[in-house]
Amino acid sequence: MKFSASVLATLLAVVSSVSAAAISPLSPDVSVAGTEEYTHTLERRATGDATWYDVQAGYTACGMLVKNTSYTVAVSAARYDATKVDGNPNNNKICGRKIRVRGPLRTLDGFVRDRCAGCKYDDVDLSPTLFQQIVGPLGIGRRQITWDYV
Repeated sequence: MKFSASVLATLLAVVSSVSAAAISPLSPDVSVAGTEEYTHTLERRATGDATWYDVQAGYTACGMLVKNTSYTVAVSAARYDATKVDGNPNNNKICGRKIRVRGPLRTLDGFVRDRCAGCKYDDVDLSPTLFQQIVGPLGIGRRQITWDYV
């Protein structure tokens, strides 16, 4: 089958215009993967020490009463204070964030509910149950782990 040059040019123009319209990120009614506004910031995996503490001792910095059996994480005071919203620590942006902690026994998710005054920047303080699940017996006291936000 033979096409004249003008028919072929017309077909090519139609195909090009349809293809361009279908993938144009300028068209308000077309959603193209990868052109949405990117709002999540990449955060590096942190390496620090994990310790444990009695989370039932009172209210956490996020204003919660939690049990030692919860998967509660306290981040360093420097990290916690860097995400404050106002003068009320209960309103901190980091409160409730899920983090994934990787230790020698296993990897588990916990929730930031507290502030650790004695921790270095990338250290975390864990509830006793979470520490035992990730690191081992409480008598270990301190062990290097890695963690990142989920």
